[in-house]
Amino acid sequence: MSVDGESPSNSKESCKEWLLCGLEDSSDRLPTYIEKNRVSDPEDMTFEELDGYDNPKVENIDRRAIEDGYLSGKWEFDVPPEEVDQVWSAVKELIEENKIWGAQVTTRWIMEKRDEETHKIRIYTPNFLDEDDVLRVGELLKNECEIEREISYKPDIYNVLQIYSEEGEDMKLPKEIRYEI
Repeated sequence: MSVDGESPSNSKESCKEWLLCGLEDSSDRLPTYIEKNRVSDPEDMTFEELDGYDNPKVENIDRRAIEDGYLSGKWEFDVPPEEVDQVWSAVKELIEENKIWGAQVTTRWIMEKRDEETHKIRIYTPNFLDEDDVLRVGELLKNECEIEREISYKPDIYNVLQIYSEEGEDMKLPKEIRYEI
């Protein structure tokens, strides 16, 4: 597994926006992650597993995700600079233990370039339709990484379809955020 040894708070390498952990070899690591965490394999998802939708547009988006094989998603949250190294270290440890599939964090360089006050951390799961795994990972973040603020989860298919908050509202869709804890 590829683990970047840099700390987000010290990374000022020009043009390096994100530090990655577990993402470069995520497809190689997927079978172990699925087995260890009893995750529904994204490749085995079928339309028959979809049920209980109140909104047919959301159901159509989920069908499209299955059809295109694009079932990954991510928890995303902001972390103040004084906390980012500690949180990132805890995240990397969870990835090394195969409790989390992969993650990325913004570097100090991009944070300063964009004049942002916080770092962004994204924690990926392979199958946003596996609610148990998504919520398990969210709870791990809250408990093991001591994330006290609310965190949000977004399926990547919304990015692929270019559905963001404003577009979602225009389409009368619920927010692109699927889970919050």
